[in-house]
Amino acid sequence: MYSNLINGLSALRSVEGVLYLLGGSVLGVVFGVIPGLSGAVVLSIILAFIYHISLTGTIILFLAVLAASYYSASVTSILLNTPAHPEAFAVTFDGFPMAQRGEAGRALGISATATCIGGLVGCAILVGFIQIVNYLPTVFHPPEFIALVLISLLLVGTLGTDRVSKALVSAGIGIMLSSIGTDPVTAVQRFTFNTVGLIGGISIIGLVLGLFAIPQMVLIFGTATTIARQDMMGNEVAASQAVELEKGFGKQIIQGMGEAMAHPIALLRSGIIGAVTGIIPGIGGFAANFLSYGIAQQTSKKRELFGTGIPEGIIAPEGSSLSKEAGGMIPIIGLGIPGSIGGALFLAALVVKGVKVGYGFTAQYPSLPYEMMWVIALSGIIGTAIGLLASPWLAKVTRVPGPLLVPIIMVLTAIGPFISDVAFFSVVETVVFGFVGFLLRRLRYSLAAFAIGLVLGPTLEDNIYLTHQVFPGWSFLHRTLADVLFAIAILILVLKVVQIRSDQRKANPPIDEEDPVKRAQIEAERFEKQNPYPQLAFFSSLAVFAFCLAFTIYAKTNYLWNSALFPVLGGLMATLGSGFRVPVDARAYLHFLKLRKERRRTHVAVEPVEEFDPKTGKLKLPVIKDKEWGWNGTYTRETFGLMMYTLLVGAMYVFGFLVTIPVFVAVYGVFATRRVYPGIAKRLVFAGVSAVIMWGATYEMLNLLHLTFFPMVKL
Repeated sequence: MYSNLINGLSALRSVEGVLYLLGGSVLGVVFGVIPGLSGAVVLSIILAFIYHISLTGTIILFLAVLAASYYSASVTSILLNTPAHPEAFAVTFDGFPMAQRGEAGRALGISATATCIGGLVGCAILVGFIQIVNYLPTVFHPPEFIALVLISLLLVGTLGTDRVSKALVSAGIGIMLSSIGTDPVTAVQRFTFNTVGLIGGISIIGLVLGLFAIPQMVLIFGTATTIARQDMMGNEVAASQAVELEKGFGKQIIQGMGEAMAHPIALLRSGIIGAVTGIIPGIGGFAANFLSYGIAQQTSKKRELFGTGIPEGIIAPEGSSLSKEAGGMIPIIGLGIPGSIGGALFLAALVVKGVKVGYGFTAQYPSLPYEMMWVIALSGIIGTAIGLLASPWLAKVTRVPGPLLVPIIMVLTAIGPFISDVAFFSVVETVVFGFVGFLLRRLRYSLAAFAIGLVLGPTLEDNIYLTHQVFPGWSFLHRTLADVLFAIAILILVLKVVQIRSDQRKANPPIDEEDPVKRAQIEAERFEKQNPYPQLAFFSSLAVFAFCLAFTIYAKTNYLWNSALFPVLGGLMATLGSGFRVPVDARAYLHFLKLRKERRRTHVAVEPVEEFDPKTGKLKLPVIKDKEWGWNGTYTRETFGLMMYTLLVGAMYVFGFLVTIPVFVAVYGVFATRRVYPGIAKRLVFAGVSAVIMWGATYEMLNLLHLTFFPMVKL
């Protein structure tokens, strides 16, 4: 153990290791603070470029960005009451009230110290569990592994969704798509349809960028604000007025750090809770912070003061945030099962680098788990230090207009898959998954279950095949541990259904209103809140059901049983889930048509009123209308954003990267930034500077990586 611990640290002592550690920490801090660019978006973009980075550099860069982003995400929670990560939501309960009292520095100091100390506690627990991780594969055989994957898919997939059936559909489609390509067991090509780009399967890079990065940019373009109106879970995001930093900010930070250190029991407890919950796939992440906060509140003598801005209310969730990432490494390296979106993306990075986690991982890479531990610990310290020193500037970064980021991120997501796979087909896949990811986000399906289903697909298929061969029929259910795990999976499924229905009943208590008109109005408002997109949901569920059914039938009728077993199982899961959704969404759609008919009958047209800015005397830009069509409606703008990205990729195919990218950025800067820069002069400057920078960056990336792309039209 001692030698591996030292060897893991020695990898960080090289110039390459130090640069990746510092660079990743800075990236995590800067981009982690921007609500529009969540950790999943940044990691998905980095994932596209790791093909040309060493394995050690990949691990350091990836985990450094992930670990360093947690404190900076709390900056927006404390100063804006807007979490940059879902995990940073719980700190708003006490962090924002403390900042409103003029103690923002104190709150940030407590948050930084708790995040850093909690991360170190989690790393210590990680070192302890590394000693027994070799024994996990001897306990979990193929049937048990299948049950563990089901548990992970259910726990992670149902976070943020409003229906369990949506998680099943998401996971099922991910499994279905993972079967595309060459069968690892029989070497038969499945669902390739003589397309060379599909022989190797679906591009993980294209899928990740399409699911996480593109929808986020489209949503930001739709609202023309810094903050997207939906987070990664599909929940609505609301922003508050930013808290201004008071004089004596630095002294407040030092005071907050001292206060956090004065609560050692709270720090240790939250770190342990975060690490332990992180070990259990699907429990860590969003739930760990709330669990730590709830336990701290129930065991505190100041229980009634929680939510008013007390140190314990900040220490509890922050101490578990980074700690659960350290704990989340255990199921990844021991079983190959991620417990969160960040874990799924890290596992995807290991898959891209050809690293097989699970059985034999620590034997083949004895010092690698310790290297992961050192990266999390050091980047947590570095990221927290940078975040504290740069807090005044980070507060300003949160006000960077989102529309200025859109063209840069869109260009990176378009060129990234080509740089990674050296195939333009991967860029096309990114466009397809961009539409799919946007649809899933809008309808609150599980992006995490979709991604995990695809990433774990090949390994899951191997275990299903082994189970089928070694334990014929239903004999695999005669194993005690497998029976227990499958029972837990069923119990989780039942409990999730009960929990979701209970939450809906609490959110919709009986209506006491006696006036039939007002009662109908309340019912209509509740319906719109529960079914924000009834038309889209109904036609999408029909299309998904037809696709999944056709996929299953095609697999069953065109491939031998050994090749058809896995895609059929995934297809059945998605078909059953979408089949359940069809009548539910149909009933909601019919109710929507009825409400729309009644509204048209009672609608009174209102003439639009032109508004002028009293300072300039000029006509104001029309207000963007949320959830509406029309020239300034978010639906129209989002549709245009998707079309804009599609045109960008099409132009790249025709004219090449070096011509298309500067032209796209320049045209966008001139015509799509009016809400940021009303004057044409500033827009021209932004367009010209950004076009030159992006052209230079593209040229250097292609040149350094010795990549060449021949467009259809050579200019």
